[in-house]
Amino acid sequence: MVRLSLGLLSVLTLAGCSWFSAEPSRVENPVVRGVDYVGMTVSNLERSSVLYQKAADLTPSDITQIDSHPVVNSLVGRDGAKAKSRLLTSVNAQLKLTEFTQPAAKAANTPHLEVYGPGIAHVCYQVAKHTHTYETFLANGATPIGDPEMIHLNPKNPVYYAYAHDPDHILFEVEHVDVQALELPTPPKNEYRIRHVSLATTDMDRSVGFYSHLLEIKDPRRAGSLIKLSGEKLDKIAGQKDAAIEMAWFQIRNLELEIIQYHSPQPTPLNTPRPFDALGYNSVVFDVTDLAAAKALLLEAGGTLVSDARPMDGGYIMYGRDLDGNLLGFQKSADGSPYSSQQFADNGI
Repeated sequence: MVRLSLGLLSVLTLAGCSWFSAEPSRVENPVVRGVDYVGMTVSNLERSSVLYQKAADLTPSDITQIDSHPVVNSLVGRDGAKAKSRLLTSVNAQLKLTEFTQPAAKAANTPHLEVYGPGIAHVCYQVAKHTHTYETFLANGATPIGDPEMIHLNPKNPVYYAYAHDPDHILFEVEHVDVQALELPTPPKNEYRIRHVSLATTDMDRSVGFYSHLLEIKDPRRAGSLIKLSGEKLDKIAGQKDAAIEMAWFQIRNLELEIIQYHSPQPTPLNTPRPFDALGYNSVVFDVTDLAAAKALLLEAGGTLVSDARPMDGGYIMYGRDLDGNLLGFQKSADGSPYSSQQFADNGI
């Protein structure tokens, strides 16, 4: 596996595509200390594993068989749920893919999530340009949602962007960074990393308030609050006409949480949450130091509790929902656990 650190590149990329004010600040010992994984429901575990391994250099774990696990049963709303899952790991974060043997009819009939949400919209892969990650995705079954060519947003910043769907119509973003154009004095260490998971919201201020309290971060970076971000290049990336957006970012140790609101086209709030076994991103699971403290923060922020802590994956996990109905897991496990965010040396930088 060839790797090259994009830690510095992350900073440069953000500086190039965002318009920030105050620097964010966080308490010294936050309850949420990282992101264990982003959950995905897929139709074919092997096909998805091969795709993300080839294109994004993710390392697959062994497959775990799920047969009527109490936690999974509660998430899908029925007893006897059967599935298989595996982790796909990068240098700084990971995905947990799950394929259900028989998804519920409601899940099977749930339409795919649009780029504007609301919901867990996409995962972003930030890579060195010479890896040809975007082209590898397309060669292995992915399809662009906008312009098939990557878009260079800012001439001063050597980063190229594209949104695409995988074969399950699950949205992802690729950022190609032209490392040579950066002229760095020291060669970077990692060529591939997962940069962020993006939540598309119907109310930016409300979501920022929720996650500021939950994550104990003040003054997150924001863009488009006063003048919405728009233009022909954005339309080409998002595959939408006259798109207008605003954004915010929370850095949670090893992974960035991006909040995005489309003001055009405007998303329609969901009456009920997306089923856990519907194709797409099904959860964001946080690594926490204390489950009781995490529960308190969730409820104080205005979220709802889905289930109290129960054993799973060698630790304990609790679930709740944010103000848009996104499913959030709060997991406490040993630092040596393959699920723990603490396994990533230097957060993948």
